[in-house]
Amino acid sequence: MKTFKTMALTLVCLLLGIAIAWQYNSVTENLVLAQYEKKNLSELVEELLIERNNNENLRARIEELQQEVDALKNDENMDMKYVEDLKNAVLMARVMAGLETVKGTGLVITVESGGQIKVKASHIQELLNELKASDVQALSVNDERIVATSEVREAGDYIMINGRQLVPPYTIKAIGDPEKMERSLRLMGGVLAKYQVYEFNVTLEKSDNVVIPAVRDDGTVIRTDKLTPVIP
Repeated sequence: MKTFKTMALTLVCLLLGIAIAWQYNSVTENLVLAQYEKKNLSELVEELLIERNNNENLRARIEELQQEVDALKNDENMDMKYVEDLKNAVLMARVMAGLETVKGTGLVITVESGGQIKVKASHIQELLNELKASDVQALSVNDERIVATSEVREAGDYIMINGRQLVPPYTIKAIGDPEKMERSLRLMGGVLAKYQVYEFNVTLEKSDNVVIPAVRDDGTVIRTDKLTPVIP
């Protein structure tokens, strides 16, 4: 009986020792795991903070780059406007110089001899001068553009304008106020009155679409090779 009790007590103590040892090992493992998990969590938080900081830096850099892009676009728009203004200025200068074909409201006048007196350069020049005095903006004779350097002179049986021989009938195109130009031409003792005396056949037509070609831009009419601009 005593032996049985001793063996039972020994068995109980053995089992209790095993249980305590197992419990100790379990607690130790849990502590190690908890420390490991705590370490991993700390590292994750730290990495998250680093990534968040990187994202903020990237966002700030993106905003800087966007501002630079916007600034470049604004500069480009300004440059484009400047270039466009220059193009318009050059175009208007060419129009004023007679280097561009133009159109507008005006008069188309045809003159030719109807009697013994032939149409001379002086007759055409007088007509052009009268039109210029009525604020005409563009002129041509037989599609030869009249510019500042255009000559109107006799050359045998021809009239020379811009170095070319013109023959009658002479068609003068004028862009401007048609009413004002016609009044100027029909003044008493004016150009058309003289033409009647000379027995010239004259037709005068108002038009909303008078087309006047550009002067030849080959250096024969407008010559600038001897000119040097004076820069203030």
